[in-house]
Amino acid sequence: MSRIAIPIAGQILWSTGDVRLRADINLLLRNSSGNLIPETFRVDTGSEITTFPAYHARVLDLPMPANACPGITHAQTKLEVRAGVIRFQVIGMNTTEHHTPCFFLGDPAVPPPPSPATFPRKLLQPFALVDHLRFIIDKDPVIGALYGELVVERK
Repeated sequence: MSRIAIPIAGQILWSTGDVRLRADINLLLRNSSGNLIPETFRVDTGSEITTFPAYHARVLDLPMPANACPGITHAQTKLEVRAGVIRFQVIGMNTTEHHTPCFFLGDPAVPPPPSPATFPRKLLQPFALVDHLRFIIDKDPVIGALYGELVVERK
């Protein structure tokens, strides 16, 4: 069984004293030429679908629909949506290739706006992968990861 453990990172919000937790996963994305390109995604169980900036996808030559979905915009960023699929391998695991639905956000010909509120994020929605990968969030004091870890295993 192929497996990787990713430490959960934490950041203290000084205004409230709360801790913001996150886990980033390194993937190799398959582009239109068949090449594998490394990219880091935030694992986000709260998102409804995987997202990726359309402009960045064009620069990397990722396969993406030419036209946006008519009348649909991404609620959080107000950017246009292209519904597609990304193919990838998980860095640190075996070379099995996975695929997941993806919304490419924004106009591929226009760089994303500099505002953090409207900048499209690279988010990986793990629920679309439950047939192939197991995502486990755990904290074991013996391991020593302050906030725990995200374990990804191939089924």
